[in-house]
Amino acid sequence: MNEKVLAKMIESVNKHMPAAMKNLEEMLKEKDPVILAKDGNEYYIEKKELEFIAQYVDELDRRRFRIPIILEMCEIGGERVVFVRDKLHIEFVKKAFGYDRIVNDSLMLYLYELPAIRRKLRTASQVMFRVEL
Repeated sequence: MNEKVLAKMIESVNKHMPAAMKNLEEMLKEKDPVILAKDGNEYYIEKKELEFIAQYVDELDRRRFRIPIILEMCEIGGERVVFVRDKLHIEFVKKAFGYDRIVNDSLMLYLYELPAIRRKLRTASQVMFRVEL
């Protein structure tokens, strides 16, 4: 399979990713918080998840804290891992879930750690797939 075909496949798998992100402060004020995705669909973000996140994010940082939290799935040396790259998201995950494995300024999670985050943040987090060509 050539690189162009593979890149198109990954792009189609990630079409649920946000076209634009919103900040936590703004979304907490919305009656029905939604995110517009690249595929044109609107995805509802549950208010209870936003309130859970807000418990761990400083009020001053809520304007800079972007929703959704992106969990980037990659393969390294034959093993699948998940990276959190946004600095505020890293601090949140460290506080809320206790994971603290920093690699090259990113938080690295193993696949077995992902379900705890996804169970608590089903709508406020999204998994992105990345393939290095």
